[in-house]
Amino acid sequence: MLLILPNTSPVNVKAFSDHPNLIVSAENSVFVNHFFGPMVVEVIVRDDNRQLDQAQGEPIVTVNGRNLRMIQSSDGNWYAFFANVDKAKQADQIAISVPGQSLDFGVFCSGSTPSTILGADFSQTDGVAIPDSAGLSGTTQGAASLTPCSGTPLPPTNQNNVVRYTPSLNTNANVPVGQIGINQNAWPLIQLFSFSNSVNVGYNRAGGTQSVDLTYFDIPNITLQLDRTKYPSGSEVLATINDNQLDIDPTSPDSWTFNVGSPEATFYQAFAEAGTSASGSGFINLLPSLSSLGFHDNGHLKMDLGDVVNLKTNSLQTSTSITANSITYNKLVTFVETGPNTGIFESSLNSISTIGILPNAPRSNSGSINYNLQGVSIVSGVSTASLSVGNTQSQFNPGQKKTITLVDNVQNLNSGLIDQLDVFRSSAVIPTLKIGNPITLGSASDVNFYVNPVGFTSPIFASSSVPDINSERLIIDTRSQPATSFTKITLNLGTVLSLKDLFIDTSQPNSGGTNWVNYDFRSFQKQLGINSFSDTSMTLHFGGLPGTSSVQIIAPGTIISGNGFVQISDTAIASIESVPSTLSVFVEINFGTSGNISNENDSQPIVFDLFSFGSKDNQNINNAVYRAELQETSSNSGIFSGTMEYAITNQLNQFDPNLIKNLRTFGSNIKFLVNEELTDNKSPKFSILSSQVGGQETIVTAMKAVPTHTGTVTLDSPSYRLGQTVTITVYDPDLNTEADTIQSYTTVNDQGSPADDTIGDNSGNILLEVWIKGFRFHHCTINGVPYGGLAATGFTLTETAPGSGTFKGSFKMPTQICSEDGTSLISPIGGSVEAWYHDFMDEKGSSVIIGSKVFTASSSYTTNNPTQYRLVKLTQISDDSGRPLLQSPLVGQTINFKTLITNYNIKSQTLSYIVQVKDNQNKIVFLKWLDDNIQSSSTNSETISWKPTMSGNYHVEIFLWEGMNSLIPLTEEQEYALQILS
Repeated sequence: MLLILPNTSPVNVKAFSDHPNLIVSAENSVFVNHFFGPMVVEVIVRDDNRQLDQAQGEPIVTVNGRNLRMIQSSDGNWYAFFANVDKAKQADQIAISVPGQSLDFGVFCSGSTPSTILGADFSQTDGVAIPDSAGLSGTTQGAASLTPCSGTPLPPTNQNNVVRYTPSLNTNANVPVGQIGINQNAWPLIQLFSFSNSVNVGYNRAGGTQSVDLTYFDIPNITLQLDRTKYPSGSEVLATINDNQLDIDPTSPDSWTFNVGSPEATFYQAFAEAGTSASGSGFINLLPSLSSLGFHDNGHLKMDLGDVVNLKTNSLQTSTSITANSITYNKLVTFVETGPNTGIFESSLNSISTIGILPNAPRSNSGSINYNLQGVSIVSGVSTASLSVGNTQSQFNPGQKKTITLVDNVQNLNSGLIDQLDVFRSSAVIPTLKIGNPITLGSASDVNFYVNPVGFTSPIFASSSVPDINSERLIIDTRSQPATSFTKITLNLGTVLSLKDLFIDTSQPNSGGTNWVNYDFRSFQKQLGINSFSDTSMTLHFGGLPGTSSVQIIAPGTIISGNGFVQISDTAIASIESVPSTLSVFVEINFGTSGNISNENDSQPIVFDLFSFGSKDNQNINNAVYRAELQETSSNSGIFSGTMEYAITNQLNQFDPNLIKNLRTFGSNIKFLVNEELTDNKSPKFSILSSQVGGQETIVTAMKAVPTHTGTVTLDSPSYRLGQTVTITVYDPDLNTEADTIQSYTTVNDQGSPADDTIGDNSGNILLEVWIKGFRFHHCTINGVPYGGLAATGFTLTETAPGSGTFKGSFKMPTQICSEDGTSLISPIGGSVEAWYHDFMDEKGSSVIIGSKVFTASSSYTTNNPTQYRLVKLTQISDDSGRPLLQSPLVGQTINFKTLITNYNIKSQTLSYIVQVKDNQNKIVFLKWLDDNIQSSSTNSETISWKPTMSGNYHVEIFLWEGMNSLIPLTEEQEYALQILS
């Protein structure tokens, strides 16, 4: 905040507690109780007795010892208005030819007017101002001498424009009007006094006099403020004037308009927030009369616009020019009071200012604004943005949301509002995440509008550009086009990437997946009158318009909103595949309804992207772009935030369009797809185009590694009895595809599927299978009688909480099961229970099968081919509190490798339990082993701890050998990848 204060001397101002029942509008500690010129002062007496239907004694209030008549309002309080008689007459003289506008005080009667005329005695005043002369004789206006009035006031055509919102009178039938019998047609009434310098307002109340001391003189502490020191291009400039003398009307906000060009001018209530705006000859330039009204250097605004400042309209000042007396004023700036009687005036209403920065303002140039001999520079400037994603110390897992934070004061366009980086706003620079090679409008050109929805005759050309090479939005500019209607547009896609390289043709071998259109036409909705998109179609033309062939990729009735994400049919893809890849590609977007080009206030950014997800020739395909529409954290912070999350494909959903539909390609909460490990140089990168000091542009990037995870599967008991509940727990964050919902995976009940009686899908993909007695727990039919397997138990893997990545399912141990060949029923007694989790992508991105097996104890190991071992182990990596290690550990943190080893041999077994750690250079940084002897049919626990001293990526190997001398392995080696954070 830039604040300029003149030097002032400390002045004692009475506290409000000294006069709790007396309120005087000119009492203001900021301005040291000063008022001046034609300011109207409101006086209110608030006593405990506010009855309206019983006669009340009028409060005795004086102005410098002269009676100020008080009138009771319908709210029970007592009101009066007063002003300086000379300045009121001078103000009224200026507005004498424009009744009810500018500084019109109405008409005047002298203080000697009989009380029978106005209903009350005002003999101790110099005179009064009343709304109108209807029914009266002897009224005066302007600078004429005051004379007594006669007659009876009739309902007025109110000329008073300086007290616009008066309290309503107490008109209860049991008491005189306003308790003192004032004529209703004389209200509002302003009592006029002669005074200079010191003014005392006193309330002679039982128990002691309450008073307020005022000073009628030049206003001190007039200030000029700007909301910041530097402004980005296209931003709002919020200027504030603190000047109590501009507060003419104490009952409603005042408005002042200044012409800062030639001729300079000052207007009162030209654009009124309260009351009626001036019109015609009511636009009175007060500048020549300011000194006679008591203004010195205030009341007059000057500006040097330079090549920086833009004068504009808002909802109050609706025009950039006014004409009065054949003079045109076209450099207008309006300031409006923030509320009744505040003395604070702002160039904005609802945070939209009449002063702004030009969209193309040169960096580090300036304009200026001057009021009351105080000048402030309006400087254009930029700063380099910074972008971050989440906490660098924490791992980013599926089912988690990470915060995207952009610090960019260049995009803080309005310090009074919370700014939003909307894709449809041309001045917004959008943080963007691109994965793979989607087709965008980054190379598009030749935009044309058409009135006729059929054919391509009479095109209306519109200029277009891609100023933000990062978000690759096409900015169409119709502002220079003549007014016309239209129903569709076309453009040259200009792609240098063949559509065949992008799209997945599922009819080809070793290929599967989906193809999509990602679009945003909201700028057409907001500026060009396209209010419905339900009939919109999108068509690709090859070789020109109409070209040698065309393929409709989006049919009418497919979309309903101005932005979205829609699948392209396999039929359309097959048609595109038949077109030669050397032909140019044009896009036709037919809205099916009429829009209008007519005086747009902004250009129109649009998005049209083509995506693909799945596999092609056994290679993963993931081509998409995500645009984060971040929101400012608070007004004027320059900090914008949103969130991002991701879903990892697995064997059940890798080609499922429902998974893709749940991605979020626009908005403040982005969700993107991962179908392979994205770490190191493959890590997803959010980036934004940023300006640097000196005018250069650069891409600012923030990335976050997206690892895949090795899952675990465990059984909850070392042995199971018939009828006992068997609970299986799978931990794998990769299975979580929604951060805010609980995920579930169900069993397949389809005899024709290879995945029958497993957690899987009908296509034969398996996520989890349960074996009893060495083979899959399955159903069979014997002698025409069906017997159920796993699916018949209702077994389902359900996440324990949103985003936990821990899934549990249970079934009761059956008393009999189908034999392996399904020809008989057998007892499970004497066998085993095994759970096999098919991990689609482990921590290395490989597909592995992870098993947990129960004889008399639980075992767990990883293998690509399930094999029975006579010596098995279950390893858990935990922190120093014994909790499972679910996130990357830190330097100095103790890591425990705890393994339960069960011996199913008929004799004891000597062993060496070995933990070896290598760094990313394959150098051994830690090696430790424990020797032990394990008895037959027993379980031993072995723990080795490691405390890393440096951050980095490490490879952990766990061995179980017969001994360090023999080096004979007893089980398969286990391997883990650990990232140690600093």
